[in-house]
Amino acid sequence: MSVENARWDIPAGMPCWIELVTTDVPTACGFYGRLFGWEFEEHDDPREGSHVIAHRDGYPVASIRESADGRSKWRLFLATPNSAVTAAEAGKLGGQVVVPRSRVPGLGVKMVLTSPSDDEFGLLEPDAQWQFDVGLPGTLVWAELVTIKAQTADHFYGGLFGYTGEQFGTDHLSDYEVWYLGGDSVLARVSMIRDHISPDAHSHWLVYLGVDEEIGTDEMVRTAVALHGRIRVDPYDCSLGRVAVLRDPMGARFALVDPSQATDYGSAGNDDPYDD
Repeated sequence: MSVENARWDIPAGMPCWIELVTTDVPTACGFYGRLFGWEFEEHDDPREGSHVIAHRDGYPVASIRESADGRSKWRLFLATPNSAVTAAEAGKLGGQVVVPRSRVPGLGVKMVLTSPSDDEFGLLEPDAQWQFDVGLPGTLVWAELVTIKAQTADHFYGGLFGYTGEQFGTDHLSDYEVWYLGGDSVLARVSMIRDHISPDAHSHWLVYLGVDEEIGTDEMVRTAVALHGRIRVDPYDCSLGRVAVLRDPMGARFALVDPSQATDYGSAGNDDPYDD
């Protein structure tokens, strides 16, 4: 499904863009292009700097840009009708702006914040021309916030966007909460396993990218490893589908998911040990 020219058919707080910040843009393009068949268009904006838009079958699916802090990671952007107002509300809840407002032609007005649960997220006011392919192979299917500060995250994001939550799991080893907007599940929050947390561990968003059911998750993992990706969590079955968690060659975490293999048991939480 493609979200197109639907500027406010999309509710505030809905995922509406993903961006890879990476220490090596050409290598990242080579890796994801060969893994998902993405094609790339380079942009050089006076304020935003140079960045790359990835397309699948002609539709935009993600952007890729150089990292400013020497770390590679995926960012999730959430929709808002007014990023300045939402950022002010986030400030009242303990959030901080780390990348100020800027306009990206064809995408919209974007900014990046940190939350009091120590993760980073983006806000996007989509342009009228904004397009975002989702729910298909090589596109965003799901996203989870993995954090040590689970209750803080629930309070912050629930207060900012009005998410309601449903808890899955009853102990510290399986604390998984799904966030809803208007009855639709949109995101999840996963509590880090304390025994696996190292000083180098960071709260982060894990984006799930779709797998073609004719290829399958296991074969995609083999391809990713051949392209110098690393396995974080071996393929497993859950209610989202057949999932594996990987790092790309620069270290950015992401998940693969084949929704055609969804089961009626288990949550989508994974046991990534966070230690590197």
